[in-house]
Amino acid sequence: MTVKQLYKKDIFEKMGLSFKKGNTLLDVGCGDGDDDKIFIEKYSLKTWGTDIYKDKNIKNIKALNFKKGSIYKIPFKDNSFDYVFLHDVLHHIDEKNQSTRLHLDGLKELRRVCKRGGKIIILEANRYNPLFYPHMVKMEGHNHFTKGYFIRIIRSIFPRSQFKYFEAHAYPSFVRFPFKIFEFFMEKVPFLEPFRAYNLAIVNNEKKE
Repeated sequence: MTVKQLYKKDIFEKMGLSFKKGNTLLDVGCGDGDDDKIFIEKYSLKTWGTDIYKDKNIKNIKALNFKKGSIYKIPFKDNSFDYVFLHDVLHHIDEKNQSTRLHLDGLKELRRVCKRGGKIIILEANRYNPLFYPHMVKMEGHNHFTKGYFIRIIRSIFPRSQFKYFEAHAYPSFVRFPFKIFEFFMEKVPFLEPFRAYNLAIVNNEKKE
């Protein structure tokens, strides 16, 4: 497996999600569609993706249905999908100014297109993770959220959300073992929880809140 494939495998294993085969999923901000390939091939979901641009890799994922669209106006009707997935998208909304109002508007759109009784899954990298902060935040310019801010905006729209925090990174094979020890340490020491690499919110969309 490639470094990226191992990274994706780690993320999906640590999210620990289960899906009903044949159900529908929308990936908002789907990018190159690599997550969608997993939803299609591993979980046998009928998968749609939407993004503001169409990545060249999308054409290689034969079973993926794609529509251009913004998280502010997702191009699907109300109550359309059993699952709605969002991976590292929220921090790109108004990345320079980080408007809470715009973040909340995006979350409301996820709720709109998710069926009652469906599930919304939101995964965001953690700003102050000791590996992400120097690389992704300072060098690459990603304005990742803190754990506290992530929880606050999710609960503003979905008060009964469940949260999970875990460590996952893309490592070259020759350093994978020592960094896996680092991951184990980060996940097992309780006071390090605010610094774990990923914040995951899982929302059971039982009704409008």
